[in-house]
Amino acid sequence: MNKILLYLGASALAVAGLVSCADDYDEYDNSWLLDNEETMTLSSSSTSLELVEDTPLDEKVLTLKWTPAREMSDEYVLTYITYLDLKVNGFASTTRVREIVDESSHWNSDEGVFEWSYTTEELQNYITEKWAQSTSEVTTLSFKVIASWEGGTKYVMPETQAIDIDVLPYRPNVFEADRVNLDGDAVRDIMPSMNYTMTTTPENEFIYAGEFNMAAGTMTIPVLQDGVTMYICPALGESIDVPDADQTDGKPAPTEAYAAKVMDVPTGGKAEDLPAWNLPSAGYWRVILDMENETVQFYSPKNRLEPATVQFYYEGNESGWLLEKTLLAGTYYVNTMTGWDSWKGKAYAFEASQIDPQLLIWDGQGSTIDVSEKFCIKIGQNMTEGFTAISSPAGARDPNNDAGMNFVSKSFAFVPEGNVDATLVLGQWIPMMQTVSNKKWIPEGTAKISRIQIDIRNNQIRFN
Repeated sequence: MNKILLYLGASALAVAGLVSCADDYDEYDNSWLLDNEETMTLSSSSTSLELVEDTPLDEKVLTLKWTPAREMSDEYVLTYITYLDLKVNGFASTTRVREIVDESSHWNSDEGVFEWSYTTEELQNYITEKWAQSTSEVTTLSFKVIASWEGGTKYVMPETQAIDIDVLPYRPNVFEADRVNLDGDAVRDIMPSMNYTMTTTPENEFIYAGEFNMAAGTMTIPVLQDGVTMYICPALGESIDVPDADQTDGKPAPTEAYAAKVMDVPTGGKAEDLPAWNLPSAGYWRVILDMENETVQFYSPKNRLEPATVQFYYEGNESGWLLEKTLLAGTYYVNTMTGWDSWKGKAYAFEASQIDPQLLIWDGQGSTIDVSEKFCIKIGQNMTEGFTAISSPAGARDPNNDAGMNFVSKSFAFVPEGNVDATLVLGQWIPMMQTVSNKKWIPEGTAKISRIQIDIRNNQIRFN
């Protein structure tokens, strides 16, 4: 009889399996298993932590300590492995941070414990960059340590301990403004008596963006803060000629993200003396100002971003009506097809991002969508919601006469990639597809969703 051990790093326990090549397997024979009493305990220097930006980069702000696991004979080799992840992710292999502990450098002989620490920089980067969480909300992290043994004649059950820590990231020093405008010859040649005002985007409070009709010429970015006007300029101190390059592989492409800085008009000087952005052609320019990362980016007229327009066959086959709809800001439906809201789905108002009109966003503004049933997202409940009939084969079901469940179940939807039911994952971008389907995301228990972002251009979706 052969013994096979399977170790799953993201789960709480390792799993042992037995493979028998004959009939000598005895389901009551546990002689291969050695299961001693657990001795490992885990503690944290804090379970609620607020990060401070000016903390020294190498200063440890969170320390986890654990006592040694059970003692075994020398034939066994003991390994400690730590994991860090968002609590909602449950140590999924694609999101966790996994580290093997070097006992020589992490053993505290004075206290008789192992120690594992994180600095402000590490926690801030994990939360805001790796897991893309907001800096204005508390994020709950889970830390887990697993002690596992190899060698010996019997399998030893690993010891596992975990603890949750609430962390509030710091909000980085960013450009600040009460109002952000676009001005200069590129604006004044279109609007002689006024300038454009930029607004923040629904998905990021630090990003100002919008599409503006401008002439060829110099564009400036004046910002008003506490009654004082400053200017966001190219960081190198020289004006930048922004290209209007052709699309890349037939797809709209942004310019590079130009580094920027805030400058004041020198004494006795004029705003026109400051470095600015030179636009080579007239047309619709999309301007994206990232106040947090201090960059300015453009989509030129040749790379104009348009809303998505979809065509699909009602009922999902070519014998049905061919319908068309442009996916703009407006009402979309979280749909379960299990009787929730008369089988039609519940209506939610989505915004279109100023960064890209093919990025649709629902933000609960403090409220949540509580789903315990599997669901997809439908684009409409009847023909009056912006649908156009491109063709209408004789004898096909007329969508104008369908209501409620009939229309919704045969209409265009955003569903999991592969057109199969999939487990709902929170807090990260996940692949989706666009089709006539009722395949769904399946929540584990009741999921409280506070934001949905649908990236139509890149076929991905995010639930927070």
